[in-house]
Amino acid sequence: MPAILIHGVPDTHRVWDGVRRHLTRTDVDAWDLPGFGAPLPTGFECSKEEYVTWLIERLEEVGGPVDLVGHDWGCILTARVASLRPDLVRTWAGGNGPVSDQYVWHPLAQIWQDPVEGDRYMDELEPMSLARTGPGGGLRCAH
Repeated sequence: MPAILIHGVPDTHRVWDGVRRHLTRTDVDAWDLPGFGAPLPTGFECSKEEYVTWLIERLEEVGGPVDLVGHDWGCILTARVASLRPDLVRTWAGGNGPVSDQYVWHPLAQIWQDPVEGDRYMDELEPMSLARTGPGGGLRCAH
C-alpha cells in the first residue's frame, strides 16, 4: 500500500518535494487539501471535520490501509482520520501538529483562526509573501 503525505496550512503538496527526493520507495503520493492546491468541493465549508471526511473518502478510494504522514494541520487531520478509521491506516506519523487545548498558537495562526480576521487576511494575501516567509499554523480555507 502507498504512503500518503498530507501538508499543513497554507502549504500544498510541494512542501513534501524535498522529503520525497530522499525516499527510495516509489509509492509515495502527496495530496493537496481542498483550498490549498486542490479545488473546493461544492458547499465545502472548510471545517476540521469536513477536511477529515474528505481525507477519509480519498483514502477509501485507495483501497487498503496506507502509511499516512501529516505535517502541521495535516498532522492534526491525519491523527483524527487514524483515530476514526484505523482500518484505512497501516502506519501513521505526524509532526508539528499540537493537539493540546492549552497550546498557544503563533500570532499568524491566531489571525487565521478568527473567522473575520482570518478571511480578511486570506483575501488580502499575496502568495509570494508566503514563499519568502513560509508561515505555518491554523486552518483557514483558501478561496
